[in-house]
Amino acid sequence: MIDTIRSFRTAIAVVALVLGLGLTAAACDNGSEGPTTDRDAVRQAMLADLASRVILPTHDDFVRDADELASALEALASSPSASTLEAARVEWRTTAATWHRLSALNMPGVRFGLYHNRINTWPANVEVIEESIATTATIDSAYVAARGSNARGLPGLEYLLFAGDDALAALNADPQRRAYARFVAADVAYQGRVLQDRWVADGGDEIGMFVDADTEGRDLQSSVSRLVNEMAMLAEDLRYQKVGRPMGIARNPSEPGGDPQPDLVEAPYANTSIDLFRADLAGLRALMTGGGGTGLDDYLVTLEAELDGQPLGAALIGQIDRTDAAAASLTVPLRSAVTDQRGAAETLYEETGTLLRLIKTDLANWLGVSITFSDNDGDSR
Repeated sequence: MIDTIRSFRTAIAVVALVLGLGLTAAACDNGSEGPTTDRDAVRQAMLADLASRVILPTHDDFVRDADELASALEALASSPSASTLEAARVEWRTTAATWHRLSALNMPGVRFGLYHNRINTWPANVEVIEESIATTATIDSAYVAARGSNARGLPGLEYLLFAGDDALAALNADPQRRAYARFVAADVAYQGRVLQDRWVADGGDEIGMFVDADTEGRDLQSSVSRLVNEMAMLAEDLRYQKVGRPMGIARNPSEPGGDPQPDLVEAPYANTSIDLFRADLAGLRALMTGGGGTGLDDYLVTLEAELDGQPLGAALIGQIDRTDAAAASLTVPLRSAVTDQRGAAETLYEETGTLLRLIKTDLANWLGVSITFSDNDGDSR
């Protein structure tokens, strides 16, 4: 599988280079069509680099980390101790952060498979998890697969590893609890491999369809349109769900705000809300830069897209960095920051709002993309 992916990446990069050189030459031969042809060449190179530098390798990273997590849970289940629990927690943090770099890649062809839901539906339904553990049935992979998405996945595993005053004592006391945790981790790894297979060329070939959907943003079926919609959906999620709701800020300005609700943060048990938030931003940044290759920022240059005299791509990357800096400035977990560092949390909320507007309005308008989801879409991502 890995060799196939690497071969595909190499091939797609070569194709992008050849197309880019060929189309650039054509542009030089025909001055009247040059700008459009150059734009097409850059867009093709962008899609190729996003495929080979961002989408495929990040899925590879997740599968690797999820496998390590599953191995750590096997060790914990067979020999629960402070050291095996801590090892499992470390792997959970790593895997969850890697997953969040994929947040903006839940595109339509993938979404219908519900892979993202099975891996990361939050918040976890604690009651259902406890009911699932309190069974006389044998807990195995089939048993876990039959549970709802909010009773397994990374959020479910977070609850089992981090919740309570003494998670280790709870795991030690109940072999069913250890079995459930083990097979939830195994299911995350399995779903990751299924998702990876959906993307690769010799599987579902979503990557081939992504590269082939090479038309301008006004085409609703284009990869540009789908990608910008996913980026906007993620930015809304970051602002309203991951920061606004825990702060008690109403999504609709016409509605009154309320008291802070710290328990509504993502990853409330592991206290890694900010780490995951920053991983989401890292994923957005990779899409903007093409993972160090040709990205959306380069494509925007061909459109001469600007904001207040600055290239729009640079403005967007700068705003991602400012939002990340605002998140990094919090010195306590977000669930504490919404009350104890309210000013810093409000700054994060505002910076995220600016990022949302840049993506949903400026980026979408310059690319001719119609934002097709409603304000309530994506609330449970």
